[in-house]
Amino acid sequence: MYEINEKNELKGVIVPVITTVKSDDRIDEVSFRKLIRLLIKKGINGMFIGGSAGEGPLLTMKEWTLMNEIAFDENRGEKYLLSGVSDTSTMRIKEKIKILKGIGYKYFVLTPTFYIKLTSKKEFLRLFGECKEFADDMEMIAYNIPSCTSSILPVDVLCDMAKRGWIRYCKESSGDLEYLKEVIGKGDEWGLKVLMGDEANMDKGLLAGACGIVPVSANYEPETFIKIYRAAVEGNLDELYKMQDRIIILIENLAKAGTCWIAGLKYAVACLDIGLGKPVSPLQPLNKKEKEKVKDFISKDRNLI
Repeated sequence: MYEINEKNELKGVIVPVITTVKSDDRIDEVSFRKLIRLLIKKGINGMFIGGSAGEGPLLTMKEWTLMNEIAFDENRGEKYLLSGVSDTSTMRIKEKIKILKGIGYKYFVLTPTFYIKLTSKKEFLRLFGECKEFADDMEMIAYNIPSCTSSILPVDVLCDMAKRGWIRYCKESSGDLEYLKEVIGKGDEWGLKVLMGDEANMDKGLLAGACGIVPVSANYEPETFIKIYRAAVEGNLDELYKMQDRIIILIENLAKAGTCWIAGLKYAVACLDIGLGKPVSPLQPLNKKEKEKVKDFISKDRNLI
């Protein structure tokens, strides 16, 4: 089911799917299925379920499980399917891995634990080592997103995990371009590849050697990100920079529309008749003025790609 390419290599555009919810923060199944079907139809390479864009750590275990079941059912083995298992302790993470294993997932994405910050190499290796051992033949992807975890995954820890055969991939969302380049450069010796989530620098990251991109704005407009990845592969710099300019426009008008970056993206998708546009509590939804601004951008925009 998962032999999507000869070497089963993750690459291309992997969309961190937003999770559409109802007014009570329970999964809006109809809208969630609609979004997944649309993304698959548009030609994306894979989906990342329940990450920061998917608000996975904010859901109850029941809703988190339902979210993953729906995504697995809709995907039907067509695209790479990753799921985030991040939580506050190793025990909680193992519970999520067990659920994913039962559903049939191959890939899980793991950040350092949060609430209590990890500070030593031993703690990082203990967390990732125990989870990898527990997961058996599931593939673990390390995820660096210090804005959510308050911990930066040290480059030497990532390289050590790759050397031990625990990981082949790192999802990098720190927004630190120099850190990204260091992971790509030093990780190459051990076969470590990088999926980047920093939309503001996707042109630079792809040129530096990122094997794929994980852009939240692709929920609204996947075509632009498919084009920028293709341009990087083909070495078409004019197209690459053109698409990056488009991405900056999306960031400015959607991700920066409100006080919470996910709120603008969810509302933009709602304007496409998918979901209510509501982030999970306690995240702040757009106010009336902010909604009008997003609607105005969408209605006046003549550069949709």
